[in-house]
Formats: sequence, C-alpha cells, structure tokens
Amino acid sequence: MTRADGYSVLSIVVHWIAAILVVALFFTHEGERGSTANLVHVSGGAIVGLFLLWRVWHRMRNGSPQPPDQAAVFNLAARLVHWGLLVAIVVVVVSGYLLPWSLGRELDVFGFGIPSPMGANRGVHEFVERVHDVSGHLFIPLLVLHVLGAVKHALFDRRRAGIRMFKPVDGGR
Repeated sequence: MTRADGYSVLSIVVHWIAAILVVALFFTHEGERGSTANLVHVSGGAIVGLFLLWRVWHRMRNGSPQPPDQAAVFNLAARLVHWGLLVAIVVVVVSGYLLPWSLGRELDVFGFGIPSPMGANRGVHEFVERVHDVSGHLFIPLLVLHVLGAVKHALFDRRRAGIRMFKPVDGGR
C-alpha cells in the first residue's frame, strides 16, 4: 500500500545522491578544457546524467508526498521550486549531451568516445551552450529556495515535515 505522507528509503537515498552529484557537477563546470575539473564535469556528467534522468522519471512516476499543512502560497512555491529543479535537471543533462555533438565531435566519457549523431552546426552549438549555461545557473536560486523551504519545514511546521527526507515510511513515495 502506497502512503502519500512520506518518502520511501529509495526516494531518500536517490534524493541525497542526486543532490551531492549535482553540487559536484556545478562546482566543476568552470574547469579549463583538459583539466581534472573539466574531465569530472564532462565525463562524470555524461554518466551521472543517466542517473539524474532516471531520478526525474522516478519522481514523475511515483509522485510526491502530500504537502504539509501550510498556507497555499507555500505549497505553490514548493511545487514551483520542485518542478523547476526537475526541469532544470532534464535541460542541463540533455543540453550537456548535445554540446560536443553539435560541433560534430564525440562525447568523451573518460576516454571512451560516443560518436555524434549529428553534423557540426556552430549556431546550434552556441544555442545549446547558452541553454546549458542558463539552466545550470538556475540551480543556484532554486537550490537556495529548496533549502529555505526545508529549513522552514524543520523549524516551523507542526507535523515535522522537515524530517521526511531523513526518515522513510513504509510504502512511502
């Protein structure tokens, strides 16, 4: 039986792994071509991207727990922030895969090349690069709002909604 008031162990573990990976990829995104940071960002991002896309699919498939008893404006803000994070993940991952391919290059994943399914197009590359950069930087305000919401849940909500991401429930989403 599925419970709508909390998260499953799987959802909690996937949430924290995804959070750590997204932060790691964000902090390595400015690495110079050929640097360790760039290798981690590009190669790690190519591998982690599959996990992150699965994570978004998992959340869409299983839904989210019921919102805590709070003002409607907070529930709306929470939904917008969560959807914003999920959409940003999809856009960043997909555009990340398209960046080298839009130049007709292989996607280099720790020395293993994944051939480009498309021909080089400088205009497409510049567009994809801008989309990747902008959507990646949207994580900062969305993450800040997400953390502020979690702090609000932990400190002010009566039903202790803030611990849902630390304490699984049997049958949780």
